[in-house]
Amino acid sequence: MGFSCSKQKDDHVDKRIEIKNQEYILQSQSTSKEAIDFIESTSLANTMRTKPIKSYLAEQIEKQQIQLDSCEILADRIEAKSKLIIRSYNHFTEKALKIKSIVLDYYRNEYVNYINSNLDTITNKEYIQKETIQLLVETTIILNCLMDKNFDDEVELWWGNNYFSDRIQLLALTATDCEDNADNITFPILQYIKALKNKIIYVMPVQSNQPKSISNSVAITNVHLTQFYKDLKMEFAKKVEDEDISS
Repeated sequence: MGFSCSKQKDDHVDKRIEIKNQEYILQSQSTSKEAIDFIESTSLANTMRTKPIKSYLAEQIEKQQIQLDSCEILADRIEAKSKLIIRSYNHFTEKALKIKSIVLDYYRNEYVNYINSNLDTITNKEYIQKETIQLLVETTIILNCLMDKNFDDEVELWWGNNYFSDRIQLLALTATDCEDNADNITFPILQYIKALKNKIIYVMPVQSNQPKSISNSVAITNVHLTQFYKDLKMEFAKKVEDEDISS
């Protein structure tokens, strides 16, 4: 009996040690929510505005352990920014909506289809996944910057100039021309996304049954945009009305 009691006591001790070890491991690792809260923080946006280091975000993504399961959460967060962008109406609003739209279009269509196809090599797939995670992180911070009325695009445009240039060179198979009227705020990310799409298209040539789905996707996007601009006009009209009343 004595031996039996001793063993039971040892089992309880072992279990407590095991639970403590598990708690330590959990505490030492960032959860997806904690990592995304960090991405959404104003401190990170301000850091990028003052120190636009190319490798900085890549290092933070690894440090904060932003995993593939964060992609959908990040995309949902970006989608949910519509109302915030409209409420923070300034002369960057239209550009912010445009960036949000093209990034989500790439993620929901090209990227998701690519991942589900299993047509590419593991190496290429992991590379595209890594680039897409970083794109969603960058987009989140870009939108936060553009919603800030104090954002100075002439001084603090960290994603302009050559920010994407080396990554585009690694991705692009052909020249990545963009629309002629693209401005210095939207052009860099438009060009980068086109390079990502070209990389995916090279692996996944357009199928005969795709035009219909693409057409449906465009139609759905147009419906959302129509409502979006309607809300934007109402918000703007309300703002003007409030200003008239206050004056």
